[in-house]
Amino acid sequence: MPLVPLSALDRIDDDMSTIAPLSSASTYQPGAAVRSNAAGAAAPASAADTSSTTVALGGQNNAANVALYSASGLIGPNKQPVWETRQPDAISSLMAGAVGAKDLAGRLQGLGKALLDHVSEGGNGYAQSVLFSDLAMQGDAGVQGVLRDQLKRFATDSVGLSVTTTGGAKINFSVSANSDGIAVNVDLEQGSLTDADREALRKLGDAFQTAINGLAQQPPKLALDGLMKFDASQLAAVDLKAKIGDDQTVQFHADAEQRSLSTSGAAGTMKVAVDLKNTAILGSGDQRQRAISSYLEQFDAAARRGHGDAGLTDLFKDAFAQLNGNYPAQGYVPGKPIPTVSADVNDRQMLSGLADFTASISQTTASPNPLNHSEIDGFDYQVSQTTSITGQSQANRGITQEQHSNLKASYHESLQPGLPLKLGTDRQSQNYTYHQIDDQASSKLEIGYDKGFLAKALLSQSASQNTRVTKYVMGEKVSDVSTPLQAAIVRDFAAQLNDGKDARAPDGAYRWRHKLDQISAKSLLQPDPSALRAQGKLALLD
Repeated sequence: MPLVPLSALDRIDDDMSTIAPLSSASTYQPGAAVRSNAAGAAAPASAADTSSTTVALGGQNNAANVALYSASGLIGPNKQPVWETRQPDAISSLMAGAVGAKDLAGRLQGLGKALLDHVSEGGNGYAQSVLFSDLAMQGDAGVQGVLRDQLKRFATDSVGLSVTTTGGAKINFSVSANSDGIAVNVDLEQGSLTDADREALRKLGDAFQTAINGLAQQPPKLALDGLMKFDASQLAAVDLKAKIGDDQTVQFHADAEQRSLSTSGAAGTMKVAVDLKNTAILGSGDQRQRAISSYLEQFDAAARRGHGDAGLTDLFKDAFAQLNGNYPAQGYVPGKPIPTVSADVNDRQMLSGLADFTASISQTTASPNPLNHSEIDGFDYQVSQTTSITGQSQANRGITQEQHSNLKASYHESLQPGLPLKLGTDRQSQNYTYHQIDDQASSKLEIGYDKGFLAKALLSQSASQNTRVTKYVMGEKVSDVSTPLQAAIVRDFAAQLNDGKDARAPDGAYRWRHKLDQISAKSLLQPDPSALRAQGKLALLD
């Protein structure tokens, strides 16, 4: 956290003196427990009670009065945390218990849920912070005011949640922390909340806390599933923004028609966006999970082939799986026109089952060879799905679903397996291979109907991999080899689907669904040319 020099703090405007620390009459004595006197006010316990950190309950909400150091005593017996305001409420009690936590997870434990609970119980705004650095404890009100502002605006770690209701209200929640303090805030930015809105926010409390807990881990994890299960009858959109450490940022958005997630950090950036507007193409849960599993395997294969960063790949996989793991209930959305042409249940069963999406990883590039700066280590991967539905009527409709992936990567490797590569300016260190990867894959499924009868069920797929390996010995290029691999297949399923045999058989309905399910599985991307070629030799449908 950036700190203001003491010379600057000495010149703090007198207006800051209105932010009084709890180090005078409003401060508990260190080493003393909190107890209530006969009038119900908090008073320090006697010296004999110094081993206790009991907090007496009282006040309108019967919440615990704020203790000024944790039961573990980790902040030291002679330090008095400085509070923004003395508030005997549940949120302040949680913050008091978190003062001595050694890690971010401990400092933010329970605070996200507590903020949403506060609003669900009728609150509209809330602000609290606690400082526990030596500078804050020894400084005057002006110093503490600047430190408090820095904590709120420039905290090392922060997570914010913004929720927009269907009625137009917008409310913001934030939790932030660094080694010097913890701050929380609730701000009703616009509109007003109904009782139903507050209940919907209460239900979102656990999801917000789960998201915070995931981001507070080392390394940070994505746990956003719950934030996508909000009550759409009351809440219109959910946005989360987080900053973890010096370089990791996360931005998430979800509403009834789209979801998106992006992260940026030292390893690089990744983005996933899911388009939910075309609900007619969404498949069953099993169908969707099969497609997700297939894509996660493809992401792993791309990372292995292109030497992608493992941590960034894991975040990418989590983002893709979570944003596609569950979709809003399908059905008519008020205010949206009902399409005249739509995919039916048979069409959906042949498609991937996923909503349309775009996803990408862009790894931070490096130039590790001081004698050849044109050799760049990098990893860029994109994958997408788009679906279109055309036609003048339901009986004469057409559906086209296309999936694409592209991988461009480059990296250096030592000539001796297992020996770390240390490229320097001396030629003795210039013994390595430089790999350049350029892969592409596509899958296109076309379904067409003529007067209500299936006229087309055509699957076209292709995959290409090009690997270029340049070998250097003592700084001299000794070989430069490119290895291209390609495969393409076209499969026409219309004849098998129209043979009429399944409909007459006792188990005809099951066999029909089984064939549609096979088409769905076969239409998923296959980026490996060898595997695609082998797949083309198998029977169309069994």
